[in-house]
Amino acid sequence: MLGRIRGWFDGAGWYLAIAGALLVVALIGVFGSLQVDGLMWTGQQVTGTERNGIVYYTWQGQSYTVDDPHSTGSAAKVSVYLSPANPAGAILDNPTDRLITEIMVIGPVAIATALVVLGGTRNYRWARRNRKRGTADWWMTRIPPER
Repeated sequence: MLGRIRGWFDGAGWYLAIAGALLVVALIGVFGSLQVDGLMWTGQQVTGTERNGIVYYTWQGQSYTVDDPHSTGSAAKVSVYLSPANPAGAILDNPTDRLITEIMVIGPVAIATALVVLGGTRNYRWARRNRKRGTADWWMTRIPPER
């Protein structure tokens, strides 16, 4: 079984190397987003109310506030993410930050997956192309035609 898988990826070194590098970029994106806005992914979501740039929310009977730098006036429902151990250190849901994080993670993973598939099917595609041309082996395409 392992030999068969090795055969699929024979000659696909650059595909796999670039895919591996993209997966490292995705991991860096995951860890970076967890450092910056980790509460948005791992925290407890509560609903707050915004008035004049200040969001008021309640956690276990206690009232807390957080400033909204992107305030548009007043909002009836604002998503707030907090850590149950430190409910005063909450952050607001920011769709732009969430979208950037998703692009930084899902984008490289999707491209890496496509490269692994292209690398794994490379030999099959070459063999199929050579059969259509009438040559049975890949090395036959390297020999110049006779005149």
